[in-house]
Amino acid sequence: MNLIYWYNFMILMGMLLSIPCFFLDLKGFKKGHRIVFSILVLVSIVEFYGGYLARQGIRNHWVYNIGFVYGETILILTYLSVVLNSPKNKVVLKVTAFLFGAFAVLNTLFFDPIDQFHNYSLTIGSILIILGCFYFFYVVMTQDTYLDAKLWQVPDFWVVSFFLLFYSASMMYFSFLYNIIELEDVMRKQLNFVLKVIGGTMYLVFGLVYYIPVFAKKENR
Repeated sequence: MNLIYWYNFMILMGMLLSIPCFFLDLKGFKKGHRIVFSILVLVSIVEFYGGYLARQGIRNHWVYNIGFVYGETILILTYLSVVLNSPKNKVVLKVTAFLFGAFAVLNTLFFDPIDQFHNYSLTIGSILIILGCFYFFYVVMTQDTYLDAKLWQVPDFWVVSFFLLFYSASMMYFSFLYNIIELEDVMRKQLNFVLKVIGGTMYLVFGLVYYIPVFAKKENR
């Protein structure tokens, strides 16, 4: 089984593992779980449909632009607005998500055709996500949001950590995409392999992390 099948399998498993969490007592993590599940569903659709179009010899850039570059970025910014408790932070992140969505429409209509991959838009979205992740960790270190909790038992901690890891790597990859395309085939495949491993692991972890507080609560009884 080649890399792309393993990657898609990990995404699918993450989504399926996430479904039973709807029936668990997640308390303050319910909203975050719903958004993470939406991300898993979106990514599954993008990867499977995008892969189908590629096998048919049809350009699939529009699928990745809508689903990955813009859709997933907006969902992640929305997720960050949920996990940060400050009303001001919530407003800033929601407005940022809305403005990025407006930018997506304007950029597609007037500048970059939807059938060309919007790597510069992805770079902008990645920077926004990375800044949001850094601010989350700043809040964790300076405020009492998770003061009484063990961080390894907090799903938000794992989700944001993997967002930071994946988008730091993908930003570097896609920012220099056209330079990477010119590299030797072996080198390009190695870089793509690293990115797929990080991404697949991230989506699989998303399907598992919301079980942590449930089992931790049982152990503490």
